Amino acid sequence: MTKKTIGNILFGSCILAVTAVAQTSTTEKIEGTAKVTTRQESGTVTYVEGNTVVVKMSTGEVRTVTVPDDRTATVDGKQITVHDLQVGTKLTATFTTTTTPVVERTVTVGSGKVWYVAGNTVIVTMADGKNKMFKVQPGYKFMVEGRPATVFDLRKGMTVSGEKIVEEPRTEVASNSVIVGTAPKPKPVVAAAPAPVPVRVAVVRPPAPAPAPAAAAPEPAPAPEPAPAPAELPKTGSPLPLTGLLGLLFTGAGLGLRKLRRP
Repeated sequence: MTKKTIGNILFGSCILAVTAVAQTSTTEKIEGTAKVTTRQESGTVTYVEGNTVVVKMSTGEVRTVTVPDDRTATVDGKQITVHDLQVGTKLTATFTTTTTPVVERTVTVGSGKVWYVAGNTVIVTMADGKNKMFKVQPGYKFMVEGRPATVFDLRKGMTVSGEKIVEEPRTEVASNSVIVGTAPKPKPVVAAAPAPVPVRVAVVRPPAPAPAPAAAAPEPAPAPEPAPAPAELPKTGSPLPLTGLLGLLFTGAGLGLRKLRRP
């Protein structure tokens, strides 16, 4: 910043000493035309821990910020603090900056007693009794007994008063931010299926098949009736053939025994 000193009555640096003798100061602030700029930034909250918030910006940049407890944001129409912030919340911040040029003007009026004057050189006696010498620039004026005077009108012993005007230009910057957002939609809650109720199922067993009827044993064929024995042998029958047959059998048996006994 630069300071602009206007000495419309007193000379250059002399005013610094003169005003030290007996002075009064007034300060006023003159504001110029303000300039307002607005910008927006958006991002999504990816992490929240205490007052620390990590936001992934729409540009891809990841920012870590510390949010004070009294800072609020409007999320879904409700005012919340950092402790109510949820991961996944989309935030949009609008920053408004107001830049105002300001001139701070200080007017100081002081007085002193001329101890010596020669040309544009003046020695003034200060309140502490010390003398200071000053070089007066052309065009500067003094007030002597309520009348304007130049340095060439000054005489020893005159009480002079001067005025110093200091203008200090500066710039005042005021910023404001408004944050709005949308919280993530809650995930739908799926109701747990009720536990299955055991159902007793009556088991109907089919009736056992009836045993197959046993096959009826065939009835035995009636025994043939024996032929009636003849009342007597026919007259043609004779015991001789039977006797001959027995004789043959005994003869064969004897031959067989003889063969077995041979060594």
